Amino acid sequence: MTSLKSENFEVLYEHEKKKREKAEAQLEEANQNLIMSTELIKEAVRKYEAIYRKLLQLKDPDYKEENLNEEIELINNFINSLQIKNTTIDESLEYCYNKLEKVSRSFTVVINQLNPKIKDEICVFYLVLRALDTIEDDPKLNKDTKVKLLKNFHLNIGNENYSHEDIGDEPDYVELMQNYSHVARIFNKLDEKYQRIIEEITKKMADGMCEFIEMKGIQSLKDYDQYCHYVAGLVGIGLTQIFVASDLEDRKIMEKLDLANSMGLFLQKTNITRDYAEDVEKKRFFWPNELCSKFTGDYGEFLRNPNNQAIDLLNSMVNNALSHFTQCISYLKCLKDKTIFKFCAIPQVMALSTLQLVFNNEKVFYENVKISRTESIEIVSQCFNFEQFKVLVENFVHKWKNSLDSKCELFQKTDSLLDEILLAL
Repeated sequence: MTSLKSENFEVLYEHEKKKREKAEAQLEEANQNLIMSTELIKEAVRKYEAIYRKLLQLKDPDYKEENLNEEIELINNFINSLQIKNTTIDESLEYCYNKLEKVSRSFTVVINQLNPKIKDEICVFYLVLRALDTIEDDPKLNKDTKVKLLKNFHLNIGNENYSHEDIGDEPDYVELMQNYSHVARIFNKLDEKYQRIIEEITKKMADGMCEFIEMKGIQSLKDYDQYCHYVAGLVGIGLTQIFVASDLEDRKIMEKLDLANSMGLFLQKTNITRDYAEDVEKKRFFWPNELCSKFTGDYGEFLRNPNNQAIDLLNSMVNNALSHFTQCISYLKCLKDKTIFKFCAIPQVMALSTLQLVFNNEKVFYENVKISRTESIEIVSQCFNFEQFKVLVENFVHKWKNSLDSKCELFQKTDSLLDEILLAL
């Protein structure tokens, strides 16, 4: 019997060994093909670099040599990131990046170009908070269950057995919660200094979410700022802590966390303003009552039925969000790492463009208004340092100012905020 068991073990061992060798051979072949592809891309970059220089000089005589060199460096960094080795293959890490693309295409672009020292850390950070948001946003959960899940979530960030079968109001969010173990596995591989940051921010965010569930809505403008701090300002603070922990940014920026908070508030308030129709349809109400009550007793009544008061309320919401942009500029001026700058600046420019599109636009009360894919691509391709960021913002601001054809108080307030942005640049 012992001999038979030994033979069976040998057969099984040889079978598994062959499977492993075959998989390794396939992996090595794929790796070689990828290396070959990146070499072809590099050759293309080298081949067209001279032509590109001439074209840029014809198009813009003020374009500096260093601008092009920065662009080429970013391209080369991206190409180098494609060259993988066998040891870097990780099913859970692959899942995280695939899922990131499903739940947020815009953040996928800026995360993928990040310095490798913090790329995985920020991918995991985003997915952890996306899972937390999924719990908060699920209308199927009663208040007590939701509060309990939120309060305990930070204890389960690294729990590889943690999952939920039916939480989420979108299929991709449900699937993330069902397969959260992948996120937990990669979290457990991060350096402890990053784990602590993610856990601390997640706990604070969850506590803040619970506070507003208990309050049953957002009443004052102060409450609105506080809510946006919990769900987005804390993200800006946590990201800043990660930047500093990696030594990619100077520790002095930790003295300006109010600016990091404003980065989050600007993005969150832009999304809340833009997403009116979607949120109201799902019975989610984030517009502050203190502001809404100046125009209506129930701002939900404007859904597919906007009037002049609805447009004035919308423009007031836009102005409230726009008031944070000067601090965003101050934050971006502090950044040194090129990939971190792009990661932070691109979403801000997209949000500014979104606010310009949303302003005075009654379509907001019917549908989710978004900037075009073409405009998004242009922003991503052009926003690679502060000078280019400045050009993009100036263009949006001047275009916006030229559209302000009314002398009403709200338009004058918008014009004043736009002037402050130009001065801050």
